Amino acid sequence: ILKTISLPTVFAQLKLVALNVPLSGNMHGVRGADLQCHRQAREVGLLGTFRSFLSTAIQDLAALVKRTDRAALPIVNLKGQMLFQNWNSLFRHKGARFNSRVPLYSFNGRNVMTDPLWQKKVVWHGSTSKGSRALDNDCRTWHQADGVTGMASRLDEGKLLEQRPHNCTETLIILCIENAYLYTHMWR
Repeated sequence: ILKTISLPTVFAQLKLVALNVPLSGNMHGVRGADLQCHRQAREVGLLGTFRSFLSTAIQDLAALVKRTDRAALPIVNLKGQMLFQNWNSLFRHKGARFNSRVPLYSFNGRNVMTDPLWQKKVVWHGSTSKGSRALDNDCRTWHQADGVTGMASRLDEGKLLEQRPHNCTETLIILCIENAYLYTHMWR
């Protein structure tokens, strides 16, 4: 007698999530921002690797996601709602347009688009619209706030990679991207 086993349906996707508080351009470098992404993801039980959505002197934003996952997996918010068809699509459309009615959540579940903690609905990225480093607009590689600028984008206008320099003393939204899908859960 053959017994049918029902397996849960799992959809591969990459999450784009905000840190729980806005930060100035001095994040103690991209490693400091990456560490916060990692810690906050673990605090809520997310097992993937999360990196800060920032270009630096040594890493372009477009290269953050594992090459094999860039075209294959959708980019979703914390609750699984689709933001982008895939990672590559962010860099094809001018300014990385997205549906601003789809919420962007922080790791603690707050909607950064409506929550007053994030007074400015602007996200740091330090990138060109194609995902490469915006020279002299990365808050000196995210180590400095005074006297420098960083490239950022107004989320309320539905663009993730808009090209607007902001003073690095401003506290803005930091996004974290899950940079590779974990397939290990399927084998538990």
